[in-house]
Amino acid sequence: MNNQYKFCCIIFLFFFSLSFKAVTIPFELIDGKIIVGVTIKNEPHHFIFDSGAFTIISSELKNKLNEKKSQIVFEGVDANSVKAKMDVFSTDLLQIGNQNLNNINFSFADISWMKARACRKISGIFGANMMKGKVWRIDFKTNTMTMSDQALEQAAGSVSVPFSEENFTGVPRIHASIRKQKIEFIFDTGSGMGITMNQKSYNAVKDDRFLTFEGLLSQSLNSTSKGERQVDVMDMEISGVNTGGQIIDSSPDASNLIGIRMIENYLVDLDFINKKIVLSAQVKTPEYPSFGVAFAPVNGHLVIVNKLKIPQLAGLHLADRIIKINSRDVSNMSDEAFCDIKNVLNNSETITIETDSHKTLTLEKKNVLQYLD
Repeated sequence: MNNQYKFCCIIFLFFFSLSFKAVTIPFELIDGKIIVGVTIKNEPHHFIFDSGAFTIISSELKNKLNEKKSQIVFEGVDANSVKAKMDVFSTDLLQIGNQNLNNINFSFADISWMKARACRKISGIFGANMMKGKVWRIDFKTNTMTMSDQALEQAAGSVSVPFSEENFTGVPRIHASIRKQKIEFIFDTGSGMGITMNQKSYNAVKDDRFLTFEGLLSQSLNSTSKGERQVDVMDMEISGVNTGGQIIDSSPDASNLIGIRMIENYLVDLDFINKKIVLSAQVKTPEYPSFGVAFAPVNGHLVIVNKLKIPQLAGLHLADRIIKINSRDVSNMSDEAFCDIKNVLNNSETITIETDSHKTLTLEKKNVLQYLD
C-alpha cells in the first residue's frame, strides 16, 4: 500500500468517525411502557417512547419551550379510535442522551392521568416523528437503547422488515401473516400488549379456543374503552419467517398493533433511515403472568377493573372494592399509595385479598395461557 493511499484511508476514517454518532440511553420498562429521560432547559423529564404516536407534551410545559405555533392542525386518533383536533407547535429545546433534537413538531395535551400508571410524572410522549433520521436499537436485556446516525451491525439470523411511514406522524406500518391472513400492523412501542387486532381482523383468524377478559380494556389520550377482549396464542409470519407463537389480543381499536409483549422478546432496530425494522431473536416462550384480576384506584377506592372469565374467579366481580391485600388496609387509596401496592403485586407470587363484603380469597400468579390447554 503506497503512502498516498494510506493517507487517503486515514483521512476517510477520521471524517467517518466524526460523522458517526451513537449514544446509549438507559430506559425503564414500566407496565409495558418504555420510559426515557428527556432534558428540557437542563431539567430532566420522563417521556414514553412510543413509535405508534405523534409527539405529545404536557400542557403544564406550555410557554416553557420557546415553542412556535404552526399553521397545521393535527387530527389525532387515540388507541380507542377517538378523534381530537390539536394545534401543532415546534421546538428546538428537546434533548435525549445529551443530543439536541431540533425542529420537533408536537401538540400539547393533558397527560396528567399517566402519572398513576407509571408511578412517576410523565411530561410527554416521544413520538415516531422524533425518531426520524435515526436508528434506535432497543435492548430489553440491558434496558438500554442506542441512538445512531447509521445502521448498526446485525446479529446472524436477524429478520429485516420494511416499513412504510404514516404521513406527518412517521408512525411505522408493516405487513405480517397470521393463519394465512395478510394483515397490516402498526409497530407500536407504546402498546403494552402483544399482538393487538381489531375485531374484524381477529374474527378472520380466531378459532373456538381462547380466553376472555372483561372490564377496562385501555385508557388513551382522549378516552377509555370497556368490554370484553379475547386472548389466544397464534403463529405469526414476518418477511417469510415464522416468529412462533405470539400472544394475540382482540381490541375495539381500529388499528392492528404489534406491542411490547412481543417486541421485548427481540433485540430491535427501528431504522428510520433505511425504513426497516430488524428483529434479532432472544428466544423466549410466551408468558402471560397474572393473578387473573387487575386493580386500579377509582374515586379513592381500590377496585377490580379487569377480570379473566374462568370458574376459579367466579366469586369476584368487576367494580368490587378491595379493602385489604395481605392484611394491609387499602380501603382508602390515593395514586401514591397505589404505587406501593403495585410493587407488592409485581413482587408477589400469591396475594390474599378481602372485598368490602368481607369475602376473602387467595390468588396465585400464573401464566394464564395454561388455561388454553
